[in-house]
Amino acid sequence: MIVLLVHYGRRRSPAAAEGSTVTAKLLTFCLRSLYREYGAAFLRRVVLVHPVATLRGIARYGRGGIGEPERWEGGEGSLVGVGFCLKPMAPGCPSGRANHRCLFFETGAEADPASCRDCSIRIIGQQALRCGSALYIMTSARDILEDVLLPALEQRRFQRALLTMCRYSFEPIGLALAICGIEARLVPFAHGDCRDYSTWRRADTGDKPEQTSMEATSFQRLISSFSGLEPGKGAPRFRKTGNVYQPC
Repeated sequence: MIVLLVHYGRRRSPAAAEGSTVTAKLLTFCLRSLYREYGAAFLRRVVLVHPVATLRGIARYGRGGIGEPERWEGGEGSLVGVGFCLKPMAPGCPSGRANHRCLFFETGAEADPASCRDCSIRIIGQQALRCGSALYIMTSARDILEDVLLPALEQRRFQRALLTMCRYSFEPIGLALAICGIEARLVPFAHGDCRDYSTWRRADTGDKPEQTSMEATSFQRLISSFSGLEPGKGAPRFRKTGNVYQPC
């Protein structure tokens, strides 16, 4: 598999130097994660159990987009994922920080603490609900494997995803999504994001004291990209199923 990644990483890049850099970063991440909980679980439950899907995913790797989508259709099989590090810190999120919860969507608009009013997760989540997409607050890589990747690979629960995350995670998550059959659009954070493995590893265990955010213009383009359903067809609320908020 590593040999295939090296080969594909070289040929997918428009320039040899850039391709080598991308491949080196991806391989470094994979090797350092191999002995971690997520890396071992991905190898055991995805690569070894689904070798054909893994090879097909490697072949598809690189087709996912980066940046704001021109239009997000939503609907069945679609997922909008937001990082827990988008939760406000002052005043703090009433749901807690490194978890999958959002008090606003669990209790409805009746609960409207100050921290929820300008929260990026609330704003993005409302757009996801309007266009019939599931909402997922991302925490650890292991949880993403359990809650998103495996259900997509084994049950076809998700086919399309719009994810906000740090650029450092783009390559490894892009490969995992391709293997699990998810067409994804990745939107980068601009401030407070993880930019090396040690910072990413800390955040993956819930240790993320920095406030993460997107550029204002990028955030507005993202919000305007949600197309929505026909009038009256949007889901009125979310129902939490496991760690995922499903429109109902």
